Amino acid sequence: MATTYYRDNVVHISSGGVRVDDSWYPLETLTYVWHERTGRLRHGLYMLATRGGTVLLVIGLLAAAGMAARRIDFGGEQRTMYIAGGILAVIVLGGIVAFSLEGLLDLLDRAHDHGKGVHEIWVRTHDGDSMIYSTTDSPKFGQIYRALQRAVEQSA
Repeated sequence: MATTYYRDNVVHISSGGVRVDDSWYPLETLTYVWHERTGRLRHGLYMLATRGGTVLLVIGLLAAAGMAARRIDFGGEQRTMYIAGGILAVIVLGGIVAFSLEGLLDLLDRAHDHGKGVHEIWVRTHDGDSMIYSTTDSPKFGQIYRALQRAVEQSA
């Protein structure tokens, strides 16, 4: 009876071999298994540009707010109203930022799971090298590659 290490609708890894879509690779024919990740440089530049742009935007907004605050005359009868209005503005803006931060963190989480890099699993057989699986889903790739490693180690 064959041991199943991983199974989904595309990939099935067992002690007999690996099935990806309709292709079958018996474990005894696999002489070498490795993985590659492509698109890292472009992803790194994208991350650097977006993070740097966000930092510059925040610094610019703080500088603009500071310059606007310097023009306000806090003397006279309206001083209490300015302070109360400033406190209210900080509370409202803080609430808006707190609610939007949840969405940004969710986007960051999804970007980590489905990053810009493409993960590929390659095998070497007697016929040559071939890529058998490719995905941008990092957790799924990790599960499939670990299952393939376990299957190959058990067959050796």
